[in-house]
Amino acid sequence: MKVKELIYILNEIAPFFLQEDYDNSGLQFGDLDSEALNILIALDLQKSVVEEAKALGVKTIITHHPVIFKAIKNIEKGKSEAFYEAITNGINIISFHTNFDIAENGLNDYFLNLLGIKKEKPIIQSKEKVYKVATYVPKDFVEKVRVALFEGGAGHIGNYDECSFNVEGVGTFRPLENANPFIGEKNKREFVNEVRIEVVVRERDLSKALYKLRQSHPYEEPAIDVFEILFEKNEGIGAIGTLEIEQDIVNFVKTFKEKTNTSYVRYIGDANAKISKVAICTGACGSIFESVINNAELFITGDIGYHTALAIKERGLNVLDVEHFETEKFFKNALFVRLKNYIDPSNIKLSTSEKSPFNLI
Repeated sequence: MKVKELIYILNEIAPFFLQEDYDNSGLQFGDLDSEALNILIALDLQKSVVEEAKALGVKTIITHHPVIFKAIKNIEKGKSEAFYEAITNGINIISFHTNFDIAENGLNDYFLNLLGIKKEKPIIQSKEKVYKVATYVPKDFVEKVRVALFEGGAGHIGNYDECSFNVEGVGTFRPLENANPFIGEKNKREFVNEVRIEVVVRERDLSKALYKLRQSHPYEEPAIDVFEILFEKNEGIGAIGTLEIEQDIVNFVKTFKEKTNTSYVRYIGDANAKISKVAICTGACGSIFESVINNAELFITGDIGYHTALAIKERGLNVLDVEHFETEKFFKNALFVRLKNYIDPSNIKLSTSEKSPFNLI
């Protein structure tokens, strides 16, 4: 497998166009045509991670956080040692950041499942557009076209796929002189018993679905309607879910620390709070706390600043402030679960050298 094929697989798991505007997910350094036989997954490109890759003979590292966030004027060994070592040793670097945070079954969904919380919706829905595609097919070809649409990614709604609506009707057309009609004769109006097939298509799948439709449709000029629709999406920033049993905040925090192997957390809010609905956003999402108010009793995120904490307290929201590393260290496991469906698991290594940069004293 080449690096460009690995990037294609990653794009299938969490399309890169889902990433936030400020982000830089994708290839950071590398040769798209080089082999990616073994892969090391890490949260960050630390010097220890590069040394780990060298020891394992790995030539491709996938990190969560991008190495390059903005323009770089130079790469100096003393200032960017990990990146310098990766480049000089020919190690490909791919970052898989906010697109994987946002994607369905991405990092936030994995973290929510780890806590045993059933997801209901994202905190903020993704910006991905959703379309309704309709086409008109003679009866004998309905199943062929319908299957082709499904193969192109159409018909996906929440936890269901192969969703479509089909209604029978009569279509008319008159082939003109330069036409090559599948049914009917030139310059003569034709009446055909047809089925209108309607499917929902996500933006990521639209081109592929339309290609599959045209390839399978018997007509020389198939009628195809495409229009954008408003649609409740199950992917986006963060996730909101409900506990099976209401808990007080003290017991919830105790269970949280056990399940996530986290040594400490900070808490803003009511010490006697009862928790049933929880919102989570791995990493640093203090800026979106307004979207959580009235949607959850507890918000779990990290890197809450002093002034943001004051604003949260004033608004009466309960927040568990967890160190950035402690929520995103599960990136490795979350991506492994998805990648192993495409790649031999024995070729995927998870970094064991990473640890939080902070020490409690």
